[in-house]
Amino acid sequence: MAKTLKKIRAAVRKKAKGAGVGQKRAPAIQRRLAAHLASATVLPAPVGSPQPFSTPASASGNDDGHSTTTGLQGTLQKFDDGSIVIEATENLKAYRTGGMQGSLTASCRRVQRGQATTVHQVSYSYKSRVLSDSTLLTGVSDFSSLPVPAGFQATSVRSVKATQFGKNDREDEGTGSPDMGLIQTNSEVFGGSVKISVMATIFGASWKTNTKRMAAMIDILFPGKKRLARVPLVDVGPGENAPSHAEVDLTWACDQFLGTQGGATVQYRILIPS
Repeated sequence: MAKTLKKIRAAVRKKAKGAGVGQKRAPAIQRRLAAHLASATVLPAPVGSPQPFSTPASASGNDDGHSTTTGLQGTLQKFDDGSIVIEATENLKAYRTGGMQGSLTASCRRVQRGQATTVHQVSYSYKSRVLSDSTLLTGVSDFSSLPVPAGFQATSVRSVKATQFGKNDREDEGTGSPDMGLIQTNSEVFGGSVKISVMATIFGASWKTNTKRMAAMIDILFPGKKRLARVPLVDVGPGENAPSHAEVDLTWACDQFLGTQGGATVQYRILIPS
């Protein structure tokens, strides 16, 4: 019994000693963590006050329906690291023959750093589709300088005619295909689309149910301006026998960034999730 009590006391003393070491160690870890946080990159400071930012309103329609947008209303803020941040919202309304009628408050956050701009877009879909972020680049001459992002496979680059649709297209009712999430394209959304025959070639005859179509991106390069837009597929089209002979459609915002002015020859590839 005496030996047993002696072992118990020794174990208790050992445990207490270990706890003391842990208590001494904790402040040291906290000091290192505090030092790490203090050495982290300092966030850029705003330069001046936010400036008003807005884009024009738009209404469009045809026999298939109609839509409106108030245009973006928000702010533009410059920072001391040279970056520019635009945060804005737009109120959308749409009606499609067949009974679809709805409204959305869409928002975007555009962050420009040097020659790259990232665009985060929310609530442009009447079917709650979440759009992947877009990337806008300047100073790009060809695709050789732009590696395929991890997790994607790229189709061959094609040189084709691209046209503009959506906002300010008076012959367009202003919403995309339900098979692509029913995106309001009469808006400032960044996006693109390709002909149905191209969708079938890339995603198969059952492309409408191939989930990869929603996560796929399209890279559009306009060599004339050395600008490239990486944007989500938001619709299908142009039409197979469109008089323009175009293969790619660009939303208004995408067309304006690229400088294609409603129609131009571009190079494009589709990025397909692996």
